[in-house]
Amino acid sequence: MNIWKWLFMGLLLVNAGIIIWLSTALGGDYQAPSAENDNYTPEESGIEVKMNNDAMESIINDAIDDESLAITVDEEQIALDVVRQVIGLSIETSVELEPVSTGEEVVFELVDINISDLPLSQNMMYGLIKDQSDLPEGISFRDDERALVIDSEVFTEQLEWDVRVDSIDYENDEWYFSITR
Repeated sequence: MNIWKWLFMGLLLVNAGIIIWLSTALGGDYQAPSAENDNYTPEESGIEVKMNNDAMESIINDAIDDESLAITVDEEQIALDVVRQVIGLSIETSVELEPVSTGEEVVFELVDINISDLPLSQNMMYGLIKDQSDLPEGISFRDDERALVIDSEVFTEQLEWDVRVDSIDYENDEWYFSITR
């Protein structure tokens, strides 16, 4: 009977170790991006272009080129939806994005993250998404803020002109760009 007591104690220690490891691995502290550069004012050069939400949704989804990722842009929200298969389970992730700055790169704050209704904090879910994501070149997650960054090169490649994002007003169906050759 004494062996069972030691095996039980060992199992308790292993479980405690796993819980401690998970809490440290998922317990990152991420801040919201600063709105300091919000609505960048363009220089007076180039052509100013206004696009609507549907055009931007199409350009971003074409740049991502991944069937399991989809960006939805409408007057209510900008949302990123991801469906992945993990060990035979379908994991659905939805993220609400809010643009906070523009210019050479567009920074979207991850306002609300939901991973298959897991009861984790927003910081833990951001850490999971950031660590498990395989994003294309020009699109990345920030290390210190809950933010998705899209380099203006993504738009430059799609439109074949040098593009700067001047202002985003998705609630009024307006995205403003400066385009130069």
